Amino acid sequence: METSAISYRVADFLKRHAPFNSVDDVDLLALAGGGRVRFHEPNEYILWQGEPHRYQVFVLQQGTVSLWDESAEGARLRDIRGAGDMLGIERYNDAPACLHSARSETDVVLYAFAAPDFETFVLKYPHAARYVAAESRVTPDYQPAGERRDLGRRYLHEVAARGVVPSVAAGESIADAARRMLSLRADSILVTSGDQRARGVLTSDAILAWVAEGAGNVQQPVETLLRGTHATVAPDASVADGVLAMGAENADTVAITDDGTAGGRVHALVTRHDLAPLFGENPATLLREVRGASSTGELRALNQRARAFVLEQLTSAASADWLARFTHVVDAAILTRVAGLTGIDRRTASWCFGGSSGRRESLTALAPGLLAVFEDNVPDDAARSQYRQVRETLLECGYLPPLDQPFEADFCAASAREWKARFRDWIGDPVRQQTYRVRSLFDVRAVYGSETFWHEVRAVIAESVDREFVHVLANDCLASLPPLTFFQNAVVDAFGEQTLTFRLEHSALRPLVDVGRVFALAARDAPGRSTLERLAIARGMLPEQDAIFRDAADTLRIVLWQQGRVGIGQGTDGAELPAALLSRYDRQALKSGFPVIQRLLEFTADLTWLTAL
Repeated sequence: METSAISYRVADFLKRHAPFNSVDDVDLLALAGGGRVRFHEPNEYILWQGEPHRYQVFVLQQGTVSLWDESAEGARLRDIRGAGDMLGIERYNDAPACLHSARSETDVVLYAFAAPDFETFVLKYPHAARYVAAESRVTPDYQPAGERRDLGRRYLHEVAARGVVPSVAAGESIADAARRMLSLRADSILVTSGDQRARGVLTSDAILAWVAEGAGNVQQPVETLLRGTHATVAPDASVADGVLAMGAENADTVAITDDGTAGGRVHALVTRHDLAPLFGENPATLLREVRGASSTGELRALNQRARAFVLEQLTSAASADWLARFTHVVDAAILTRVAGLTGIDRRTASWCFGGSSGRRESLTALAPGLLAVFEDNVPDDAARSQYRQVRETLLECGYLPPLDQPFEADFCAASAREWKARFRDWIGDPVRQQTYRVRSLFDVRAVYGSETFWHEVRAVIAESVDREFVHVLANDCLASLPPLTFFQNAVVDAFGEQTLTFRLEHSALRPLVDVGRVFALAARDAPGRSTLERLAIARGMLPEQDAIFRDAADTLRIVLWQQGRVGIGQGTDGAELPAALLSRYDRQALKSGFPVIQRLLEFTADLTWLTAL
């Protein structure tokens, strides 16, 4: 067969696998033209751990290769590679020599490419370089080739209207403000104080609401129409930051100020209409519609639209950060509207989210873990009745019911006095009280009603936690271990057993969450914190271990990204997913985090860190 025909066959094979699928055909043919074919029978060593890097980079054309960590204590299986996988690329991640021994398990055919050719024809492509980087370290910034720019990385000021910010002095009349808005064709206007600092933002909707309420004298100062605070962000805020700020303040406008505070000098105003061209679904408008919904049917449709928006925007692991915060705002807005529709008195209880929703890490449509802390004088029957009404109505809003709850639903409705007694018992005797079953209740965040009652409970948690309790929870973290790797369409555990289902929640997400909770509890600052915040707390407590906690945070982003993409796309909670649904890069990104999780668990279980605090 002619050499050119062989090159085309090799290039065609490479094109079917990452990262070569992002390489132009001309460069692939040039790479293939300099390649060589190598054959290995079963049980032959292809690479030796610790040897200098070979001149070549290898791609498996067929067969199976195992990677081993060989030491005086014995050999440990580290990975299994199949068709399309590469060997010898750890050199591009600062490895001084081969990290593992590679052994053929079957008859193996390899394509060997000179390392300089691989660098010239493949690594010049950013997508390919990021794929190679994921071989030895977690890389949450990866975006698949051709994806649009992550809105968490686009500056908000890029979409702000150019020119002078429309404004009116606080002492000017409502009529003057309305005339100015009409002349500028603006649907919002900045209201300023005498020193030209922002007092608030007046919108056309606020004027219409004022008229609908019976209006009054249009010569009144415009400041009489201002209500509460207005949304503000700093000059370096992203589009995602602007969306979240508007959602948090229930505002249609966000002001970019010089210091990010409401009292700063305003550089620009951005309205929900300014954001509309960036999205197929405008998130600010969606939140506005949630807060005005008149039925659970409307809320269900809006919830589905919100999750579809999240799926569209999940362009990288890094995007999971702001989208998880966005879904929390959506879920809190739906709960608030449900409470309004059911006539719940917000003054008598703290309505909270627990579990993933309490940590602001729920991207899928899984129902928030609802918990209510009632005022002590509310009768138990009345409290449980209200809780059931809200919970059942919330489930009508398009959420997936939670599975495998460790307690009856009514258990989550109790007085502040009862909750305080429970937490004292769980912390004081975690073994006999089986505290491991209620760990998600240490993730609670108040989202509606009076926060006073929950803050009382939170104070009890902080004052009750001691070293013995943290010790027990740290040991419990070892109950969930990560898998070893992916091989073809299967997940491989540390014993070499293969399954077709990746238990993402159990084997990847839960250990990260459990460890984060342990360190936050050690700092007496766990409830209401996300896992990313908890890992940041751990870095502050143990700065010499900064790297392991940063890698854990990046691994968490990757896991949440995959859970959101597959869970929303498949209409599930993303706790388990077929490995076949994961692309080659998805598997590469995920398995780079498995050793990170293992190291984190081992570090946490070795309580030297606790005695050092």
